[in-house]
Amino acid sequence: MLLKSFQFGIVSVFIITLVLSCSSSRKTTRDDTPEKTSPQYDESFDPLRLNEDEIVFTEEPKTTARNDRTDRIDISQEPTEKEDKLVDGFRIQLFATKDIESATIAKKEAQFVFADDSLNIYVEFDSPYYKLRVGDFIDRDKAEQFREIARGKGYSSSWIVKTKVWSNPSPRGESSRRPENKEFQIQN
Repeated sequence: MLLKSFQFGIVSVFIITLVLSCSSSRKTTRDDTPEKTSPQYDESFDPLRLNEDEIVFTEEPKTTARNDRTDRIDISQEPTEKEDKLVDGFRIQLFATKDIESATIAKKEAQFVFADDSLNIYVEFDSPYYKLRVGDFIDRDKAEQFREIARGKGYSSSWIVKTKVWSNPSPRGESSRRPENKEFQIQN
């Protein structure tokens, strides 16, 4: 029985110690201090009563380090060449393949066949095909006329494609003044 009372004593001491350790050691008090207030702003300013004559702006001295010729734009000179930009138009598609080597060979053949027509020949990549296209036609009637010429030269399955074309196409081989475009072109 002594053992049971000893065990009971140890358990009760443990529980009392646990309860006391969980309790707070300092008193909890309610903080009755008022909440912090936001800073006070001076709202006495009235913009209607502002006397604008009192405001003085000082002019900064001009520097003459710049070249006066850069300030003037001479609009009397007309550009010698028309601007070459991409616009909506038409091309004649001659051939389409998944193989780049076939597209390159077909382009060389088309350059030989259309050598007298002085039209640009393009290989454009439109996944997964490489498309061989000829010309920069803004007018559909001219594109239809050239499609008939292409069919007469052996491209019987050629058709007209609506795409972006150059507004002022340069002669074949003079693409240095042309800006970069999104077309994939195979060089000669």
